[in-house]
Amino acid sequence: MPMPMPGAPAPNAAAEEASLQGEISWLRQQNGALQSQLASLQQQHMTLTQQVQAAAAAKAAAAAVQPAPAPAPAVRHNQAWTEQMNPENGQTYYWNSTTGESTYTRPHDFNPGAANASSSANSGLPQTKGPAGANLFVVRKMRRGEYDEFNDADLAREFSKYGTVTRAEMTIDKENGWSKGFGFVSFSRIEEADAAMAAVHGSWMAGREMKVEKTHDN
Repeated sequence: MPMPMPGAPAPNAAAEEASLQGEISWLRQQNGALQSQLASLQQQHMTLTQQVQAAAAAKAAAAAVQPAPAPAPAVRHNQAWTEQMNPENGQTYYWNSTTGESTYTRPHDFNPGAANASSSANSGLPQTKGPAGANLFVVRKMRRGEYDEFNDADLAREFSKYGTVTRAEMTIDKENGWSKGFGFVSFSRIEEADAAMAAVHGSWMAGREMKVEKTHDN
């Protein structure tokens, strides 16, 4: 059997080396292809990130110009409810004069703060006093603990039946927004004020007995 020449690789070793060289060449090709795919994915990721950021910015800008939602209207106050205090434990409870019901839980329709609507703007009047003798002091008789929603606009509407009203103003408690049950009405002429006082004093208006007299500055 012939012997291999000194220094020449064995047949098996040569085959293995050729195989390894082929694998290395294939791996290099695959690495190049993967590098190209990675660069493409990175570019796509950057594009998507920019699109998401642009959409978020557009949404935020649209939200900034959206008008704020209107507050829910306050539940109208049920005047049958009054706030009371239990003398035994000092706790506040609520009593309904119509049904006789009493509860320690604030009823949903106990909302005397709704009387805040009785601002001078609601009457549409400049709130100008009339000449001497044409200004009236108006009282709506209420029991202690009762509240009233009768406001400036109501006052102006009722008294305008007797002449030109230049002021109609119910007095409101600044701390709780409840009507104190009294106010002022002014007319453009003394004769109108006299007619209103004669007609309204002692009568009932919106469920309350009325007391009307001229103010002391007349």
